[in-house]
Amino acid sequence: MARAYKWLGGIGYILEFIPYAGFISSILIAAAWILMGRDTRERVFTILGVLMLTTYILAIALIIWLILSFLSVAFVGAMAITPETMIMPRRMGEVFGKLFAWLLGVVVAGLVLAGLAIAVFILDIVAHFRAGKIFDNKWFKISGWVRIIMAITIMVAIPLTVFMIISAGPSMLPSIPFGPSYGAILPFFLTIFWPILIVLVIGLLATIFSIIAFFTIPEEAPPAQPSS
Repeated sequence: MARAYKWLGGIGYILEFIPYAGFISSILIAAAWILMGRDTRERVFTILGVLMLTTYILAIALIIWLILSFLSVAFVGAMAITPETMIMPRRMGEVFGKLFAWLLGVVVAGLVLAGLAIAVFILDIVAHFRAGKIFDNKWFKISGWVRIIMAITIMVAIPLTVFMIISAGPSMLPSIPFGPSYGAILPFFLTIFWPILIVLVIGLLATIFSIIAFFTIPEEAPPAQPSS
């Protein structure tokens, strides 16, 4: 088991750098944590793996549902809104009622998915520190600390970016020439979104340390830990 989750986790985190490999990456990483939890009897690992799979499946289901439901609502609206029905309040009320129900469903599903993502993020940090202790592996601990730094950076970067867009955006937009002048557009976006860029760099480092951590797990399985 130790060799299985060692390679599954390492390869899974490597695939995060490859475009369009997110599906395979998420499955491999989740499977690695689940197998690690089974091998060490550490519930945090197992719960993290299960929540990772659940969140990813729900995200895919939400995207599919959004596309199909939006097309359905748009079709109903297009069929219902005609010159004749525009003067029928009851008919228009039904159309807007369906649209409101769809928007409410989007908000609720988004909040549920966001809650799961936050739970996965927190458990991911806990699991890295726990794995560092079980395997006496400093790279898991380093990755855990980098993830904590990333969480703090995200909380600072989001409001800072919003503030910069609101304040600096309108004053800088007129200075951007129209046309394919990417030399002027790129500095503009870097000026506005540099906090997000810092978050991405920290996330990149966290992933690299996780890759090293999994690949440096001892070949021998560690002694089983008591359930926690």
